Amino acid sequence: MIVSAVLLLLVSTALGVACVGLSRPAARRLGLTDAPDGRRKHQARPVSVCGGLGVLLAAALGLGFVAAVRSDVADRLAAPPGRLLSLLAGAAVIAAVGLLDDLVPLRARHKLLGQSVAALVLILPGGYVIDRLTLLGLPVELGPLAVPVTLLWFLAAINAVNLLDGMDGLLGTVGVIIFASLAVMALGLGHAFPGYVALAMAGALLGFLVFNLPPATVYLGDCGSMVIGLVVAALAISSSLKGTTVAIVGPTALLVLPILDTTAAIVRRKLTGRGVAVPDRGHFHHEMQRRYASRWPVLAAAALLGLIGAAGALVGTFLSNDLYAVGAGAVVVIVLAVTGWFGLTEVRLIGARAGATLRRVRGPRDAVESAVQLQGSAEWRDFWRKLVRLAETLEVTTLRLTVTAPAWSESFYGRWDRSDSAAGVPAEDYWRVEVPVAAQGMTVGKLTLVGSAARLTMVEQLRRLTAVLPDLNRILLPLPGQETPAD
Repeated sequence: MIVSAVLLLLVSTALGVACVGLSRPAARRLGLTDAPDGRRKHQARPVSVCGGLGVLLAAALGLGFVAAVRSDVADRLAAPPGRLLSLLAGAAVIAAVGLLDDLVPLRARHKLLGQSVAALVLILPGGYVIDRLTLLGLPVELGPLAVPVTLLWFLAAINAVNLLDGMDGLLGTVGVIIFASLAVMALGLGHAFPGYVALAMAGALLGFLVFNLPPATVYLGDCGSMVIGLVVAALAISSSLKGTTVAIVGPTALLVLPILDTTAAIVRRKLTGRGVAVPDRGHFHHEMQRRYASRWPVLAAAALLGLIGAAGALVGTFLSNDLYAVGAGAVVVIVLAVTGWFGLTEVRLIGARAGATLRRVRGPRDAVESAVQLQGSAEWRDFWRKLVRLAETLEVTTLRLTVTAPAWSESFYGRWDRSDSAAGVPAEDYWRVEVPVAAQGMTVGKLTLVGSAARLTMVEQLRRLTAVLPDLNRILLPLPGQETPAD
């Protein structure tokens, strides 16, 4: 088994280099490139988005080649029948969805539908189902919830991994650690099939990293990131099997960084009134890049956090004690908190929302306000305070200011509500105005105002509110880094 494992890793790595390298000219001819747009994409030139197809092809060819020359590998991949075919079919489906998204960006619900179809290919005919799991040593029978819970596991893993793919070398590095850990976990528990597949994926990603480490000449794209997420989810189920039970805490620890990054994104976007699928520059790698001029410290930090999660998962698996995996996840959170690398923005948002809620509970107030500078150094707070003071003198009942300017790493969220806004005022006497906030021809935010027209007309109130708009222009014109947007 050791000889087969080493051979598979070496062959897959070589094929990863070959497949990814040879696919670059074809990707450019097909227009499968990621071009700079001056907003979220600031690479110097268009980059081929063919890494995902190259990694998938290299892993499949590596498994095929080693199975042809090593009978033990062939036997383990063939039993039970259909398991490998199901995995390849599901990977092909999600690769097609990702490739389409790379060519013509899909709406979030369409992408989610494609991900669900790919996952169901593995769940229904493939048998990748979590029927019974253990949580901190306690067995949980899922019964009729088995398929829905397994589908949620697949979707969570796919999208968590997908969101992490935002910087040269990041997902490739984290992916190698995850797949290598899954291989050790699987082979150590006697599950050769997921172990061999994990080694093939780890090798293919190592070959891909030859072209993806900074400065990258190839990207994974949504095709690659979603394939990785799907395969990780499937192998995690097979690798952590103990009898008929899936020990889910260990695999979750392997994904601790993607899971934390995704959770933070959901919190950040929901608490600022944006859709969950709306992109921003508040992810782990964005925060780290603002701290460090070079990408290499970011990769080193991601690798460190990934290794901590992997260590906890492996020790917990082999000692049959989930507390080690939980402890590893806690260590990752502590490291992020102590270093200030990531999560402080979301903590401030939660604190602001909790404070506003507590003030409402304690008793009636004239107004409830919360304002958080998420990123950047522009003087949004000063403008916000002036706007609130003016609103207090009028019949404005609601203020919202949302700024998301990823090209300049500026983000601000403010909300103000007059608590007695509905008292005795007919619904038809309320007005609502949404004003786009724009800089250099790009919409970077929105100012929302709601008010009563009981005493002053909307026109009169808006006329008075325009007195502070020059302050907004003074913020927008000299945005830090506007001449050369931050990467």
